[in-house]
Amino acid sequence: MDEEILVKKRYSIPYEMFGEAFTVFQKKFVYPRNMIMSVILLIAAILNVVNIVLGEGSTIGYVLIFVCLALIGVNWYNPKKLKRNLMESIKGIENDVYVMTLYPDKMLIGTVLEPEEQEEKTPEEYEEVFGDMPEKEEIAETEIYLNNSVKVVERKDFFIVYIKKSMFYVIPKKDFTEEEITLMNLHFGNQLYKNFICEVNK
Repeated sequence: MDEEILVKKRYSIPYEMFGEAFTVFQKKFVYPRNMIMSVILLIAAILNVVNIVLGEGSTIGYVLIFVCLALIGVNWYNPKKLKRNLMESIKGIENDVYVMTLYPDKMLIGTVLEPEEQEEKTPEEYEEVFGDMPEKEEIAETEIYLNNSVKVVERKDFFIVYIKKSMFYVIPKKDFTEEEITLMNLHFGNQLYKNFICEVNK
């Protein structure tokens, strides 16, 4: 028996939107962890300063202070470097087409591979190896079950689907109808509860 499909739509992600979504992702799921780590390192540095002031420190205390401060700097530099590198790497693929299929308990997200992207094979070469030449072919889709390992953030122009400690996906609203967006909002809320963060006014 075929599973019920709630929403199925093809879409593309504008370059600027991906950058905005990645910033939201970092603020929600990366920076809080960095803040905790920075506080711990700062406390360690302060304790070493106190020991030195009280005359109980040693040369290694100075080294530890430097290491703690350096790690704090790296802790905040790496996310910015990651975003810069990521944005550079996606240039040229902002016109790629994706497909999202939403089911009651999961969603599938895949990339649509146009026929001309088939390693520049002629139709005869393609058919000889793979069979009939398809009009459109989707590469292997990612199956995402809507459970406590998934968080969804809704913003004014897009959804972010975040698989904890794995990856995240951007789903722009521009390619969906108002009815589909409302359905997705309600469904994510019902399935994910507190793991659905609605910030539609931002």
